[in-house]
Amino acid sequence: MNVIRDRCIEFTEVKAGDRPWQFRECRVSEFGEFGVVDGETYYYAIYCIIPNYTTEKSECGDESLDARYHRARGSAVFVRKASSENARLLFESVAREIGTIRTEKPEIIHSSAGTLLYLPVAIEGTAHGNDSEYYLRGTGEWLPIEATTWFAELQKRIPAGLGIWKGVWPDLRTMRAEAGLYRAGDANCCPTGGIARIRLAIRSRQLVIESVVVDKVQ
Repeated sequence: MNVIRDRCIEFTEVKAGDRPWQFRECRVSEFGEFGVVDGETYYYAIYCIIPNYTTEKSECGDESLDARYHRARGSAVFVRKASSENARLLFESVAREIGTIRTEKPEIIHSSAGTLLYLPVAIEGTAHGNDSEYYLRGTGEWLPIEATTWFAELQKRIPAGLGIWKGVWPDLRTMRAEAGLYRAGDANCCPTGGIARIRLAIRSRQLVIESVVVDKVQ
């Protein structure tokens, strides 16, 4: 436990090194406990990862814009049995292109669909795309939930001439989501085509749409 509080793990996708695509520094930005399931305690770590290709002389933890920009480029989830002083690595989220994703504190959510593990991952950029991972608690294990097909289906169910330009982030407690609808020529900040209000469900470990209602702009 003392090690994972203070040190970065060995990531699968990216490594420390002197190549442009590798990183020169990694530190734990945030660490904490976030839930208990079946008597096991769950912990998370958020990592500052500074790639070699950055031209700034920043270091993790300083007040520079570059350090703040890179403070949440990876995350990990650990689990510890009540009888043990050690925790094991369960999941990690870090992209080979270090600056493309931003991670946030995970959540354990008790919903009508069951006990869920939510690993929030945002794709950087004005669209704030949702690349999160979702898991459903099975018998002693976390089972992945397929969570991409529903968004493709949503695009087909909105009125013609409108589009969804930004990521949609479901609320797993209410199983609802909202999406601003854009017309051609809209500014990226301000959709004028109304709001799609979506009701969702989890069936056969897949996120599916139950209904879509469009509130049009008056």
